[in-house]
Amino acid sequence: MLKWINCIALTLLLSSLLASAQEGPFFGTGVKVGEVDTNSAIVWVRLTATPKADFNLLPIFTKGLTSDIKDSGSMPSDVAPGAPGEYRVHHWLESKGQKSRRSSNWARVSSINDYIGQLSLTDLKSGESYVYQVEARQAGSSKTASTTNGKFKTAPVKGAKGPIRFIVTTCQAIRSIDSGEKGHSTYGQMLDFKPDFLVHTGDIVYYDKAPLAKSVAQARAKWNLMFSYSYNQTFHQNVTSYFMKDDHDTLKNDCWLGQTYGDLTFEEGLDIFREQVPMGKETYRTYRWGKDVQIWMTENRDFRSANTDSDGPNKTILGEKQKAWLQKTILASDATYKFVISPGPLVGPDKFGKKDNHANEVFAHEGQELRDFLSQQANTFVICGDRHWQYCSKDPNTGLLELGCGAINDQHDYGGNSGYFSDFHKYFSGKGGYLGITVENGNAQAEWYASAQKGAQLTVQHTQNLGE
Repeated sequence: MLKWINCIALTLLLSSLLASAQEGPFFGTGVKVGEVDTNSAIVWVRLTATPKADFNLLPIFTKGLTSDIKDSGSMPSDVAPGAPGEYRVHHWLESKGQKSRRSSNWARVSSINDYIGQLSLTDLKSGESYVYQVEARQAGSSKTASTTNGKFKTAPVKGAKGPIRFIVTTCQAIRSIDSGEKGHSTYGQMLDFKPDFLVHTGDIVYYDKAPLAKSVAQARAKWNLMFSYSYNQTFHQNVTSYFMKDDHDTLKNDCWLGQTYGDLTFEEGLDIFREQVPMGKETYRTYRWGKDVQIWMTENRDFRSANTDSDGPNKTILGEKQKAWLQKTILASDATYKFVISPGPLVGPDKFGKKDNHANEVFAHEGQELRDFLSQQANTFVICGDRHWQYCSKDPNTGLLELGCGAINDQHDYGGNSGYFSDFHKYFSGKGGYLGITVENGNAQAEWYASAQKGAQLTVQHTQNLGE
């Protein structure tokens, strides 16, 4: 009898421990660090009810859009449910260890903003690698429920010499998942590049591609799922990241102000983007990384004219305020290399029939204005996303060089491409992967990494020395 009672007691104890271990909250959708400059950073945190997403809700979540999955319907809003609770962040210099550790106060999250918190870290040291740890607990509890760790780098001051390595990527979707619950294999391989930072040019999620997201809850769920995949989550948790948006993570294909997609409005799309990534005051911004590198990230959705408006001096993608800021800050910069990173192309050539960007005839006036200006600035290059193919093109009229980073993988090659243009292209490929930029000893080099075949290891397909 005593043995039986002890067995029951042990069972109850184990059950109690298991239940306690599953109480949460958790970090099922990861942590991100962005908007990093020389002495500050934003840590993005979301608390979840479960340790990971429910990948079993739809086959497309782990299979991608395969031939046996014709229609996966609407996006389930409960794929990675959020949870109330509190979080705090500890961070320290990697070189000095925990003796330099600093801690934030506990902060509470709310369902109003999808259980997300964004915490600004200040008084950081420039050009350093930081380690951080995030803790979560139930509101008012003294017991930590879960923890997660990561790393990020701060930018060197503008006079600092030394190599800078960064990655630019674009266009990823649930339908182009290639590694099951791990997500996009490219993210696992990007770490081999040892980047100081990454810029994602947009189309991070696709509201208007299966499974469809036509409400605020469904749109949030797509963001939640995208960063539940382990490759995607691990990368952004350990690499300084800057996020931009484009049409598919604002509302729908080629969208502009005033439009809707199901119950989702354009204005709601703008708010959701700011909520779901680390973001400061403006979505257009510039960051200096040492003596040799400065990047500009343009905003191509917030201020644009309708694509259907007649072209001319009043039709715009950037808006007058942003365009004036872009020109003023570029003229004021003494960085050796200047990289203007745009969600869409300025040079192209684009595929036939597109009517959404500066490489298209519908925005020819502003496109030419920008090409004329940028081509007159020494060592100034355009890096663009949006297009599902990789390329390096040189505008025959102005000489402006544009680097198209290409989609995240070969599975995302749908929609066609421009084909090779001998008068534009220095490199052209229909592959997916990423663009890596290295600036060292006053020299800059672009490398396009692309899969040799489906599922193969990423390899360098083309190297372009810049400034030649």
